[in-house]
Amino acid sequence: MKKHVLFISLLTLALSLTSCGTGGNKTLDPKPIDEELLGCYNYFMDATNFSDGSKGYGLSCDRLSNRTTSSIAATGFLLASYPVFVEQGYMSKDDAKNRASKTLDTILTIQADEETSYAGCISHFVNRSNGKRSGNSEVSTIDTAILVSGAITAGEYFLDEVKNKAETVWGNVNYNRFITTVNGKEYISMGINNFETKAQLSPWDYYAEQLMIYIIGAGNPNKENRISSKFYKNITKNKGSYDGISHVYSWFGSLFTYQFSHAFFNFKKYNDYKGINYFDNSVNASLTAYSYSQSLAKTYKSFSKDSWGLTACDTPLGYSGELGTPPRGFAGNSTDYIRIQGTIAPTAAISSMPFTPEKSYNALKYFQSLETLNDPKYGLRDSFNLDFNGSEWYDPDYIGIDKGIEVLQLYNYKNTDFISNLAMNNSYVIEGFVNNEFVEVNNG
Repeated sequence: MKKHVLFISLLTLALSLTSCGTGGNKTLDPKPIDEELLGCYNYFMDATNFSDGSKGYGLSCDRLSNRTTSSIAATGFLLASYPVFVEQGYMSKDDAKNRASKTLDTILTIQADEETSYAGCISHFVNRSNGKRSGNSEVSTIDTAILVSGAITAGEYFLDEVKNKAETVWGNVNYNRFITTVNGKEYISMGINNFETKAQLSPWDYYAEQLMIYIIGAGNPNKENRISSKFYKNITKNKGSYDGISHVYSWFGSLFTYQFSHAFFNFKKYNDYKGINYFDNSVNASLTAYSYSQSLAKTYKSFSKDSWGLTACDTPLGYSGELGTPPRGFAGNSTDYIRIQGTIAPTAAISSMPFTPEKSYNALKYFQSLETLNDPKYGLRDSFNLDFNGSEWYDPDYIGIDKGIEVLQLYNYKNTDFISNLAMNNSYVIEGFVNNEFVEVNNG
């Protein structure tokens, strides 16, 4: 297998890339991209339970340092990554199809477990060996959405029993059981963490990575479980600007919030009912992140012309989901400010490659040039800070969702919209767009 992977990697050096974003260069050397894709592949092969007969077959680690706990979101990213691994020549299509099919069997079993799942939504973290809820992990609507989106992607690539199982998993999810009301408006909640009271967690009341929830919710193959378009329409969609660049911004302004839904679904050719094109919005959000990073370059060593991007990641002070770029809804605090100013996660810039091809490509090459940051087997570590308390800090760990979004977005760039177009072959996905009153437009 290793010799086969090496051959394929060398072969692809001769190929040129096709850009799908504004200002792309169609002759960029694919070697840096292929190196990171191979590292991501190695990560998922080592981080996933592939023990035949295991109740946790196909579940992938939340992070490499914890082989006990699986993230259902990381597992969803892996399901969507199988087509990339096949196309790259890392595994045969039959092998990948078999792994995806058995993983969906695991997911269907977990959905039926009333101590781990509710209304088809699954606990964010589960035991990698048996699929049982990990600790007091919340039943998560967004992490289930990532899992379902990955299943849809795999289903459209492998078809047959994989597609049938993927649509069964999808049909089991009933977001109507996760409704919370704030100031007279109804929203989908972030989930529940108490199986007895079913009390809803905070609402998805602000534009962010949960766009996919509205698509898969309104297009659910099980029409009894479909949600109304009002949940999409009710979310706050504030528009702001930084350095002359305007976009609808998320609460934390983290780059992942502008990337996740786009990795699975092609929003490029759809405007919402008010004319918002979310692909263009993510282009501007990425350009904003670049501009903001440049404003810090003279003060902090981590930032430079080719080192940019802020997103949720590990920091020297622990994991933070609050890292982001203005404009954003969250005002921040002093501790968060320290984390933001010095810490960069490579996934932030490189997963925007479909939006900012040249800037993201140059960032990838720079990150790979940092020897301590770039592991020869797994590729780029999760994050780094070149001047934290006067010294350099490199995260020793790797996070599954960050590796996953890299795979999908790097390949969406390399093979124009390949992954995000797979789901668009599913008629229920199209119904999800239409039922939310998105209108198809000619946008490339």
